[in-house]
Formats: sequence, structure tokens, C-alpha cells
Amino acid sequence: MYGASGAAPREARGRARERPDVLPAPAPLEEPATPTLPRPGKDSVARLTLTGLSYVVTAVTRRSRQSTSAQWSRSFRGAVPHDDVDVDDVFFTLPTSATPLQQHDETDHVDGSKGARSPLGSNSVEYRRPERSVSWGAGGARIHTPMLEPLADNSNRRQFGMGVVGRFFRRSLRKSVAHQDEVARQLDELTDYRPYFTWWVSTVQTLVLLLSLLCYGFGPVGFGRHTHSGQVLVKSLSLQQVEWEEPASFWLGPRAADLIHLGAKFAPCMRRDARIARAIAASARRERDTACCIRNDDSGCVQSSKADCSTTISTWKKWSSGESGPGGRISGSVCGLDPKFCEAPRSIAPHEWPDDITKWPICRKSVLDGSAAAGRAGHAAEHMACEVIGHPCCIGVHGQCVITTREHCDFVKGYFHEEASLCSQVSCLDDVCGMLPFMRRRRPDQLYRAWTSLFVHAGLLHLAASLALQWLFMRDLEKMAGPVRIAVIYLGSGVAGNMASAIFEPYRAEVGPAGSHFGLLACLIVEVIGAWPLLRHPKRAILKLVGIAIALFLLGLLPWIDNFAHVFGFVFGFLLAYALLPFITFGPYDRRRKIALVWVCMVSAGGMLCALVALFYAAPAYECAACAYFTCLPFAPDMCASQDVRVRQLDAV
Repeated sequence: MYGASGAAPREARGRARERPDVLPAPAPLEEPATPTLPRPGKDSVARLTLTGLSYVVTAVTRRSRQSTSAQWSRSFRGAVPHDDVDVDDVFFTLPTSATPLQQHDETDHVDGSKGARSPLGSNSVEYRRPERSVSWGAGGARIHTPMLEPLADNSNRRQFGMGVVGRFFRRSLRKSVAHQDEVARQLDELTDYRPYFTWWVSTVQTLVLLLSLLCYGFGPVGFGRHTHSGQVLVKSLSLQQVEWEEPASFWLGPRAADLIHLGAKFAPCMRRDARIARAIAASARRERDTACCIRNDDSGCVQSSKADCSTTISTWKKWSSGESGPGGRISGSVCGLDPKFCEAPRSIAPHEWPDDITKWPICRKSVLDGSAAAGRAGHAAEHMACEVIGHPCCIGVHGQCVITTREHCDFVKGYFHEEASLCSQVSCLDDVCGMLPFMRRRRPDQLYRAWTSLFVHAGLLHLAASLALQWLFMRDLEKMAGPVRIAVIYLGSGVAGNMASAIFEPYRAEVGPAGSHFGLLACLIVEVIGAWPLLRHPKRAILKLVGIAIALFLLGLLPWIDNFAHVFGFVFGFLLAYALLPFITFGPYDRRRKIALVWVCMVSAGGMLCALVALFYAAPAYECAACAYFTCLPFAPDMCASQDVRVRQLDAV
């Protein structure tokens, strides 16, 4: 059987030696006499997947070669003799008269037995290159012209002076000016950029809001103040009906206190506030006259003033010159805190605790605990033996501290400090502000909030409005100016607007890139000014943009939107836009004038930012009634009310 199968190739090679212009044809394979077929089985998933992919690749390859002409075999023997000729090794040039063969089918024809005859004569062999087998290697298919033409198409470039706003308002250019050689050359040299900064800042703002809602949840929704009420265990160990109010928001987002924690613009967290410092000092003076109020039934004790301690059911243990504390102290006592019973930090010279309870540190390790202290120290250590039921609780956003129970503190959403005994031992501004800790205790220094607030939004509606403006206008401007210039204008305008807002409205927490958006609006106006000779109706274009600016200023009268950020962001953005945006010159004089204006605007922008920072620290506006109406009009009761928390205790139960 093997001998019979090898005879055919030898016979074919013999004919190839007699006829060198004819390629050997493959010999037909003999079928076995009695074939034994294997039992059919199911193909594996991998085999079916490869078969399907092979079919798709084969179909695509055939379509790409539909216009390929038929190939002829060579009619002469090569210089190097070969017994077996590979089809892919044949090299030849297609004759120009071989057009009839382009209509042949995929079947080989010898001596013209089917179809048209070969022009090479009856002794030649027509041979068409067979289809390449599909493999997973890199192919060498030609890239068609229709695929390359869109890459070279330059018709959708961002046109100077037009953009999305220009097309929306149906602007038109003066062709007589645009077709001038020098102007056309400058327009053609403008570079189109990808809006990387728009994508980045929009993604960050979206992620920040989603994470804030995931961590803090939604706050009350509305236009006024939202009231919470309930019965809570207070420091008198009785249930009382407690009400507290907080500002509501119509933006569908977190609470005001949570936004401050996330990095909102809030002046008391950015620099030392004189009004809040005076309020904290007054609270410390009142706390200096307090003492431990011990219940007679041994139910507990709490630090309070003499007026708040009932003489019927409690004893107010106050040190005095007649009954002094350890070391002759007359300031105190303090529930659960005594320098005599504290090991860390110890009250020893030269680090002895002063005779002023408002300057005592937090005791990290006490010598006595509860009943053991009462048993060994007797009557003199009652304030150390009783169960302390009240600790400092920071309430609101202005650093207010009260001594109350954990239940009461949690109900009003405050920050409970169980480790401390006095309000003077805690810094409520640290709890309110969050972010990075202050470098010096009770000295706020988070100036970076002027930048971080650009990425925080008041809610879902606020974020949707920001993304819409950035996707329509900022992305279009970035295609013309590039990501670096737009980033400088966006961040610079936002920071300048937030600094102005912190000066004139220091006690309102504001979030969002309001100043940045008005800086982008200034860019659109600067673009119209720069393309003034190119536009057919430039005055009409300016008036439309000014109308949009006025509408957005009116929108700034709503709460959580700051008009001070709008105004100063617009002015600062105008200066930066005139200095950084690309421009077209119309002659040598116009070029010199615009270059001079670039330097003037750069210096003015730097001076404006320095002046805002100096005013923020040197002369902040603590009291400005007109400033409040400029940024928020009370269309509804309590719509522009304070963002602080109000707590009221009603009746005891």
C-alpha cells in the first residue's frame, strides 16, 4: 500500500523533468479499502469556539480579497532544482493581458478544459493561488483607503470663534477676512487637543459625591429648616422632649456638617475666626466656675454650674478656700478627674497642673476606679467614685460644646468625647472641620479648602448641572486651548472665587465649582473679543453671552450657590483667559497690542489673588448684612437661615 502511494509522486516528478514549464499536480490520495470510522463524539467547548472564530476570520479575509486578481504560475524552471514546489514560493508578474482570468472561479483549469483558455498556450498550466489558511499569526492584509480617509479628515476641527456656543447661536464668519493668507495660516496652525482635564475633573467630582453619599447618606430635603424631635435621656437622668433644627437642601445631597467634613469652603476652618474664638473663651470662663454635681442616691454625677445642680437631690461639690482640693486648689472639683489620682500625665514639678480646671489635660491613666476610689479616699474623693454620666459633646458647625449624655449627643448628631471631662479639653473645630489636623491646636489652617471645595457638590442636582456645563462648554474650550491652559483657568478662577466668598460670607459652607464655571464663561467672551474681525455680528454674540451670565447670577441667589464666587471667578477667569487662550492677530500693530495685554492680564491676575489672600487674613468681613442678600435671597421662610444647629429642650418626662 505504501509502495502504491509513492509511485504517483515519482511519476509526477518524471513528467516535471520532461516538461519544465508545467508544475507538478498533487497526486490523488487513495482511499483505504475498508475504512474504519471512529465513533462520533461531542466536540469540546474550546474546539467549537476556535471553529467559530476561524469561520469569522475566513469570511473577513475573503471579503478583503474580492478585488484581488488571479495569479499565474511561472512557465520556467527555477535556478535551484526542487522536487516539491510550494505554492506560496511562486514569484511572478501578472501579465496585462490576463484580464479574462479575473473572472475564473476557484477551481484550477488545466489546458483550458473549463472557462477561457490561457494566453500562454495549450501546454501551460493555469494555476490560481489558493486561499490562505486561517491562522492566529499576524496578517499582512492591505489597509483599504476608506479606512484611512477618516483618519486624514480634518473637517471637524474646533473652529476659532465658533465652537458649540457659536453653532448654537448660529454665528457666521466673514469669509473675506478668514480667507486672507495670514489669517488663514494662523487658523490652520491652531492645534486641536483632547479634553483630558474635562474627563478627569468630571470623573473626580462624580466619585467624590458618590462616596460622600455612601458614607454620610442624604440629608433633609427642602428649602427651609428641618426639625427633629424625640424623647432623649439627658444629663439629669430623666427623659426630655428634645427638638433640634438643621438646614435643609433641595440639591439631594449630604447635610451641611457633612459637606464641611468633606472639604467645603468654610472660613472658620481656614483661619482663626475672632468671633468663634471669643465664644470659646467665654465658654471656658463659665466652665471655670463649674463643679461636680453628685446625685444623693449614687445614681451618677455630672459637671455643671451651681444653678443647674438641684440642691434637693444632688450635692454640688465645689472646692473653696475653706474646703480646698489637693495642693490647696480652689478651682474644681471635676467629675472623674483629679491631679491627685492621675498617673499619666502626673502633676509633679515642674509639670504641675495649674489651679484652673480649664487648663487641665485629659487623664490617660487613673490610679483609682469607681468604688475602690470611694473606699480608700472616703468623702474627699466622691467626685472620683461616682459614675460620670455626662461628657463633652460638640454640636453644630460653629464649635459649640455642651456636657451631656451619649444618647443626647447621638440624637443631635454631635461628636461625643467620652475620654474627656471638660469642654476645654476638646477642640470642637477639629471635629467640625475634619480633613487634616491643625498644625497648632485650636488654630485652623486649612487654606486648601479653597481648592478642595471645587470637587465637592451639594447633591445630585448640583452635580448634574456642573457636568452638563463642563461637558458642553469646558470640553469644547479645551479642544482649542489644551488641558494645561484650561486647568489653570478652571482651578485659578475657582480658588479666587472661593477666597472672595470666604472673605464676605465666612460662616456659610459653600461647595461646587461656581467660580470655575464663570471663569469658563469669561473664556467664551474673550474668544469672541479675540475673533471680533472674523465674526459677522460680534456685538450680537457678546450680548447673548452677557445674557447667559446675568441668568447665572440670578441663579446664584439660591442657597448653596455663591454669587461672590461667581463675580470674582468671572473677573479672574477673564484675566487668565486673555493671557492664556490662543489668539489670532490682524497685522503687526494688533499683535504687539495683544502681547502687551497678555502681560498686563497675567500681572493683574497675580496681584488680584495676592490681594484676596491678604484680605482673607487681615480684614475679613465678620458682619455684612448686605453681603448675605447678594448671595442668597429669602424666597421662602428660613431659606437663607444660618447653617448651624439649634437645640431646644422642652418638657421633662
